[in-house]
Amino acid sequence: MISAKDVLKAGRNNAHDRWNGAEGGAAERMAARMVVPMGRQSFRAKPGDTFFAIGSCFARNVEERLELAGARVTSRNIAVRDLGNASAREGGVFNKYTPVSILQELQWAAGEADYPETALLPVGGGEVYDPYLSGKAGRGSVAELMARRAEVGRYFAQAFEADVVVLTLGLVESWIDRETGLALNETPAPTLLAREGKRFGFEVLSLERCEAAVADSVALLRRHGKRGQKIVLTVSPVPLGRTFTDMDVIVANTMAKSTLRVAAHRLSDRIEGLDYFPSYEAVMHSDPNLCWQRDRRHVSDVIVGRIIETFLNRYGVTEEAPQDFSDALSALDSDPTFQKWSEMAGDETALIARLNQEVNKYKNMVIKLQGELKKARLGDT
Repeated sequence: MISAKDVLKAGRNNAHDRWNGAEGGAAERMAARMVVPMGRQSFRAKPGDTFFAIGSCFARNVEERLELAGARVTSRNIAVRDLGNASAREGGVFNKYTPVSILQELQWAAGEADYPETALLPVGGGEVYDPYLSGKAGRGSVAELMARRAEVGRYFAQAFEADVVVLTLGLVESWIDRETGLALNETPAPTLLAREGKRFGFEVLSLERCEAAVADSVALLRRHGKRGQKIVLTVSPVPLGRTFTDMDVIVANTMAKSTLRVAAHRLSDRIEGLDYFPSYEAVMHSDPNLCWQRDRRHVSDVIVGRIIETFLNRYGVTEEAPQDFSDALSALDSDPTFQKWSEMAGDETALIARLNQEVNKYKNMVIKLQGELKKARLGDT
């Protein structure tokens, strides 16, 4: 229990303790359309520090924007064969959607557990696939995929040498391989489920399971990571694509994100050097027309850019404050293309949505072209 004196002192020192009626109040900040709330911050990074991002697909957004801002991002150093060609983001095959799948991958990378050949699942024609990578990764023989597994282990081992590790928690729905006891990264292939349904089980991870898995991941990083390594927890705003429960997917998603958010709060509250950065709250409380792509599932590059700008500034990696768009907005008044779009849109919200769609469309095109260029260069060597 906290004394009344300490509570009142904490309130006086909190510049963001009011929703309404105060400078820096939540309503006022949200009215600016993009808000990145204050999180639990216990340390400062420095220019030149290296970052490694691991977790759900939002981790790929984070690392891309960190790199674009000039940070050294080692999770973008990929030397792994046959990652498939079904995803524009090459690193997308490394997505880890649940706290348990993050922990497993770090255990394999650290050598605290061995990846068994029996973990590979058959797809027919003598080929297998790795259910602990994204389903977009290439398939092959057991020998080929076990060789690739060694490369994957070296990729994730880069986390131990990073100055800052960013752990992004995504989902709580998890499929289990009963033969190995391992938690799959994604739903088993439909044909495999139909043929070997008894091999797999399903569970919704409890708050306790999530908290324990993240705590174990943090402890593992402390054992194997470089001295003074810092860890930042985030929760991905990207919702469930589908739920395997009997809940409405909106309810299932809210429950999942709430579970992960509470786990992150409890852990950052008690573990020194473990911070929580509120990227989830930033997306959920900013203007949805600025935050989401058309499918209302993938986060826009606009809000991710603002989140990373704010992150780098608060943690001391850069002294530049988040960009002020006032001059750019004023310049639009004389931009004929903007005026034409504005007339076609009919209202401000529709215009923002259209501009956001264009930004995301071209960003995705650039990512795809970068991937194709890299493959072409590898083919020339």
